Amino acid sequence: MTGEELRQARVALALTLDEFARLVRVSSGRTVRKWEDGEREVPGPVAVLVELFLSSPDAWRCRCRMSDMADAFRCKCR
Repeated sequence: MTGEELRQARVALALTLDEFARLVRVSSGRTVRKWEDGEREVPGPVAVLVELFLSSPDAWRCRCRMSDMADAFRCKCR
């Protein structure tokens, strides 16, 4: 996955750099920005997660299933 593909996916998921960083469990949006800008290679596990998020965009937002993410994302199933 290229940095531009990651950026397009993040934008399609309507996530900020910091929100995406929390979702994939990295320290900050700066790390995501470095991936997107091509300063660092996008890790394989992140690319896999992005594909999963894109194939089921509402499922990962549900805090009923991701209790540790409750403060970061709204649950649409309640």
